[in-house]
Amino acid sequence: MKILTLTNEQVIMLADMKSAVEAVKGGFMMEAQGSIESPVRTRFRLTEVRNVLFMPSLVRGKDVMSLKLVSVYPDLGPGQPSTKGVVFLIDGRDGDLKCMMGGTSLTGIRTGAVSGLSCRYLARKDSRKLAMVCAGGQGFYQTAGVVSQLMIEEVGVFDVDRGRQKALAERCERELKVRARLSETVSEATSGADVIVTATTSKKPVLDSSDVAEGAHVIAIGAYTPESRELGSDLVARSSVFVDSMEAAMEEAGDLLIPIKEGRITRESVRGEMAQLVSGKVGGRKDSSETTIFKAVGLAFEDNAVGWLVYGRALQSKVGGTVEI
Repeated sequence: MKILTLTNEQVIMLADMKSAVEAVKGGFMMEAQGSIESPVRTRFRLTEVRNVLFMPSLVRGKDVMSLKLVSVYPDLGPGQPSTKGVVFLIDGRDGDLKCMMGGTSLTGIRTGAVSGLSCRYLARKDSRKLAMVCAGGQGFYQTAGVVSQLMIEEVGVFDVDRGRQKALAERCERELKVRARLSETVSEATSGADVIVTATTSKKPVLDSSDVAEGAHVIAIGAYTPESRELGSDLVARSSVFVDSMEAAMEEAGDLLIPIKEGRITRESVRGEMAQLVSGKVGGRKDSSETTIFKAVGLAFEDNAVGWLVYGRALQSKVGGTVEI
């Protein structure tokens, strides 16, 4: 059996953000139609902060499967990526493993694409200013996802690591052609922001209600365990909340589970899932004054959707290596 292999760099070369947004939209539409099997991921906790995740998915009808193995080690120190992964693509018709690709870049692209997709339904159409809270591995992909859907002119960047902050700002200006502003604090980055993205590994809120203007759209993608969160309870309680998956959010999203425990919100406070937004089963933003939150913990079928897009393009372009087993 010959298996196509794609590096993280080749994945980036093959997957443009606008196409990735459409791919994940198609995945959520399939979910709305009941064609997706994507169980809540299995998580092995090795230490207080180190986790290894197993994320399988199947799209029935297309008979395409994926499995992602990803490690999250945020304590490795400067110069070391906190997230590393590999994605396997399996053809359900013959059971063959078709491709093994870099999962670090794929995770970044598909997560940025889902955040961008949320802007289509939940951000104001006249949004021009973005705040990026955290300039780690997700920073550029998140910015690219939002920029692919909105006419963003400026991004305010905050990170406690000033080197990463400066590098992200320079990359945004160079590759995305948006003005980038270095911010000393979270509140400085979010001042006047129409869209705010948090992508931290913090266990305590980094974004409070006072940091978010009325009518802004907040995308929270960093926290993925029940005891960690990026958003303060006051902010969550005053906002219209949407999630990528209700099942996954109620298992993993401390941003919601903690305010529920505090009695600030209930499960019913969540207005809808992404699949319901893309299928029209629930409405998105109601008016320009509504503050919206999209809370995502990450779903395996997003890797499936973008992974098979990349695989198809690799075959067409004759990109990648092969291994035989």
